Amino acid sequence: MNKKFFALAVIPSLLLASCDLLDVLLTEPTNSPEQNKDDEKKEEQKKDEQNPDALGFYIISAKFIDEIGHLKVNYECNYGSPFNINGHPFSHLNITGVLAKEVDSSNDAYFTFLSPIIQTTLKFEFYDTNENIYISYRFENVEPYNEETVDPAQTITYPEGYDTLYWSDEFNGNSLDTSKWTYDIGNGSNGWGNGESQYYTNHNETVSDGVLTIKGKKEYVESFAYTSTRIKTKDKVKFTYGYVEASIALPTVTGMWPAFWMMPNNSNYGGWPHSGEIDIMEAKGRFPNNSSSAIHFSTDSGEHTYLTKEKSGHNIATFHKYAAEWKEDSISFFIDDVKYFETYKSQWTTVNAPTSETAPFDKDFYIILNLAIGGHFDGYRLPPEGFSETSMQVDYVRVFQK
Repeated sequence: MNKKFFALAVIPSLLLASCDLLDVLLTEPTNSPEQNKDDEKKEEQKKDEQNPDALGFYIISAKFIDEIGHLKVNYECNYGSPFNINGHPFSHLNITGVLAKEVDSSNDAYFTFLSPIIQTTLKFEFYDTNENIYISYRFENVEPYNEETVDPAQTITYPEGYDTLYWSDEFNGNSLDTSKWTYDIGNGSNGWGNGESQYYTNHNETVSDGVLTIKGKKEYVESFAYTSTRIKTKDKVKFTYGYVEASIALPTVTGMWPAFWMMPNNSNYGGWPHSGEIDIMEAKGRFPNNSSSAIHFSTDSGEHTYLTKEKSGHNIATFHKYAAEWKEDSISFFIDDVKYFETYKSQWTTVNAPTSETAPFDKDFYIILNLAIGGHFDGYRLPPEGFSETSMQVDYVRVFQK
């Protein structure tokens, strides 16, 4: 049995009037009280054929988490996900007569609505591909919004100009979600091309209390004296353009090289660096108040080059939001919502698409989180004598799109 969450993002219709994602609003007709009673009796008569319990689908709780109608639903689904229960696909979901459009098919499913829903009883109707109601589920006792009791971590703040949460991992489970992430194992070629000193494993990370922790350890594996973990969304979550954000706390130990970055899902313009690299955040553990961002690409003659900028003045040991806004004509970098570095398409190139104005940053990229040890980034420095372990922590990773 899998316990999961989905957040129902309720956005006023004026804000989404031009959104291609949602252009249909379904509402139930207004009936007389007598007609409503008749309809409820009919619903009861259909209960056996539309019984969600028989399919292992249960709603445990529902709670509004802000004043504009964002709703968090905790459910159990034994046989799949809300949009594919027991192998039965659904075309769409109505919640109290309002169309809910799925914008993330992962375990933490997110839905967006055209108009606010502020009610204490909700009706979930799953329509099959023939537009027939396959499951009708009524849930009562929806918790109203209470500013004093809502955990701020449950709310999602959308960057200015973005209305869709394309994907996220809130790390709400008790282990890494391998439907979203996969591991890099070992030391790669020449320390993953960077002279790194650690051996990446699939067990140096934990997920607990809504936080991913990646540990770097003094530990011998193969011929390497250190271990750590590197995870990526390659072939699982890939996208072109958007606002990519993570809340991360970093280690302040010499020799640590934590990173939050992106690589091309397919090398459309050739091997590195010709297809590009976007480094949203990198840090050197011996500098507790500094981090940097960069993009890598190739010159017209095929040589590696990059643009980078360092930001100081923030304690990297505490959680900060690191983000990149990737658009067709620019890539900008933010710390705690403040832009500090911007690059433009006129500045980047790739040898294998010399006439393109946007290459190589115009194809799908995927996300990487890792904690390297040693390597060229900080002059191959290693942890001090007596080092045993340290960690980087990630509260969430989110990708927004327009």
